[in-house]
Parts: sequence; C-alpha cells; structure tokens
Amino acid sequence: MTPTEYESQIAAHFANLGYRTQQTAISGDYGVDVFAENADERLAIQIKMYGTSRRVNRQMVMELHGAKDFFDCHRAVLVTDGHCLPDALEVAEKLGIQVLTMPAIMSDIAATDTHYFRLGTASDEPDSDTGVRGDEALSFDQIWTDHVMPLEGQLLRGKGDRTNIIEKVDWAGVWRTSSTGRSGRIDIEIFRLAINHILRTGSITRDEINQNYAKRASSGVVLILSQVPLFVLTDRPLTLHLRADHSQTDVPEFLNAVP
Repeated sequence: MTPTEYESQIAAHFANLGYRTQQTAISGDYGVDVFAENADERLAIQIKMYGTSRRVNRQMVMELHGAKDFFDCHRAVLVTDGHCLPDALEVAEKLGIQVLTMPAIMSDIAATDTHYFRLGTASDEPDSDTGVRGDEALSFDQIWTDHVMPLEGQLLRGKGDRTNIIEKVDWAGVWRTSSTGRSGRIDIEIFRLAINHILRTGSITRDEINQNYAKRASSGVVLILSQVPLFVLTDRPLTLHLRADHSQTDVPEFLNAVP
C-alpha cells in the first residue's frame, strides 16, 4: 500500500463516520492530508504511514496544530499505522490533538465519494495538467516506487569523490551513508516536497530544498533525485528540472538532448 492509498483508506473511514471528506492535492497541503466536515465540525487530518521504520515525533504534532489553526478547523487528528514517541503523545494531549492508530490494510471500503482539490484554488476537481493526484504518470508515489526505492543497495557518485551508499528506502525516507562515513535518514517529507514542487513548477534548486528542510541533507536529496530519469540536474545554481517532454512549464530546450 502506498501513502496515497492509505490516505484514501482513512478518508473512507471518516466518510463512514458521517463526514464529508476531501483529500488535498499532492502539493501545497501545508501538513493536512484530509479535511473532514459534518454539520458540527471541520477536522484537519494528518496521516503518517511509517510502519515500524519511524515514529511520529512532537514536531509533527506541533506542525499539525498550526495547520489546524491556519485552515480554521475545529479539531486536528493525527493517524498513523505505526507508533508515536512519548513526547509526541504528551504534546498531542496538551494541544487537544486526537491520535489514532490504524493499520494500513486496504479494505473493501472504496473512497468513491472523496474529492481531490488543490489548496488555494476554488475548484474541487483534480487538475491533470498541473500534476495533482489523478495523473498516475507524474505522481509522487509512482516516482518513489519506480525510481527511488530501486536505489536501495546502490552506490551513488556525486561531484568529486562524494558518494552515498543507499542502505534502505521505504515510505519513511532514505537511509544512507555518505562519503565521510556518516549514516542517517533523510525524511520522506523533503523528497515529497521537492518532487511535487518539480511536478508543479518544472524545477527546484538546492537552495529551495535547504530553505524547506532544517537538516543538512540537500546535497543527498539532489544526488538521489538526479537518478530519477524524469529529472535532469544542471549547475549554477544547482537545479533539478523536469525533462521538457514531461513538463507543463518552460524548461530549457537543451534539456531534451540530455540522455
């Protein structure tokens, strides 16, 4: 099951509880995956499909609290198929955020009444021309499954003598060992942000990645995503582009010639 399928499962669960549900588009969701409304309340729901690889931390809970207020929701709900750190549960209780643990198992419940929409637009309908959900060829889940997950076990070479050994890839992120011998995980959230930004605008710079991720991992993100055949890496500034034959934006013509 992919995170998008898990989100649909959770949306269907809340629909069965009598809520009208809306899943956000793949880009610009500000930390809310599903909105659920009934006559009495509007919920901001964040969904984390981490399994046993990673646990929900307090920063995620606090960000959800901010997103709830930003979208004028009455309550926030965090749903995961895994576990939360003790301090995350403490923060959730203090902020009045409900935490639900639900296994990622595709049921017979179909989220046929779920609407997809892009935040900041007036339309509820999916927009296939901008890379939002519904465009299977240009979705984050598809790119992650087809091009990033297969990098597990590979040695990636960057400029000079820089290397990254990709130890593990799953729906929590990428575990890698750098050329300095330092090991760690790059969270999936920054990859999701970078890929969705490329799909939406046609490119993303390393500086933009740095501005949206507090940890020092932009070089690793760029190196890993440069292995995706849909993307092309250019220099000065270091930028990942969507290949011109897949883009809805004006990507330089010379990128067509890049093998």
